Amino acid sequence: MALLIDIGNTRIKWARFEGGALPLQSAAPHADMSLETFVETVLRRGSQADRVLVSNVAGTRMAEVVRTAVAQTWQVAAEFVTSTAMAGGIRNAYPQPAKLGVDRWLAMIGAHALEQGAVCVVSVGTAMTIDGVTADGLHLGGVIVPGPDLMIASLLKNTSDIAQRAQQGDTRDGLFADNTLGAIQQGADHALAALVERAVGVMRRTLNETPKLLVTGGASDRVEKALGQPYRAVPALVLHGLAVLATEPPQPPI
Repeated sequence: MALLIDIGNTRIKWARFEGGALPLQSAAPHADMSLETFVETVLRRGSQADRVLVSNVAGTRMAEVVRTAVAQTWQVAAEFVTSTAMAGGIRNAYPQPAKLGVDRWLAMIGAHALEQGAVCVVSVGTAMTIDGVTADGLHLGGVIVPGPDLMIASLLKNTSDIAQRAQQGDTRDGLFADNTLGAIQQGADHALAALVERAVGVMRRTLNETPKLLVTGGASDRVEKALGQPYRAVPALVLHGLAVLATEPPQPPI
């Protein structure tokens, strides 16, 4: 059995993977998570794992918490995944593979395993990333833009008139709003959705096939409601990628 851990910017997600099945995942904020809290919350709420695979984009503090807790509690060395030239049937487009964010890399591996054919992988959080992968696993490269909240915060911070007019209001599901706050929020959501649709269109013209669109991330619902085409929401796509790697030989320790 393998314990899969995805440490994002604000939350940690985990699941125990055994027999090819990825059961219901758990999640918790990690800002105040200590070594003791991690042990009680994650390690001791289930059976001991033979392997622990970790995706970490939260920095060294949480990495050290996980590394130390797993070693002391289970006498197992946690495997911190890094982006490589090839893994899980994907060939990395980056000339320096390690420069690709590990969460993007694992999301692509998970998407490729979940769907047949080309996939367009979208992750929406603080930033929004879009990556294209062909049916045979070639990474086409990606796009990174501010996520909806960061886009809105930037507009409010760098304007005075708009910020003043956006003190109150509400949002709708459509594009056009009848108040400034709604106009900002709906504008951000639809701008990001339009970029996603553009990416799908570029892949369609390039590959002569329509890619499957997979959407993940903590703010994905903001973009999903503005999309004008079919998509599949996969909340724990990084964990699916880790599950694929759990069936492969361990990476060298870092």
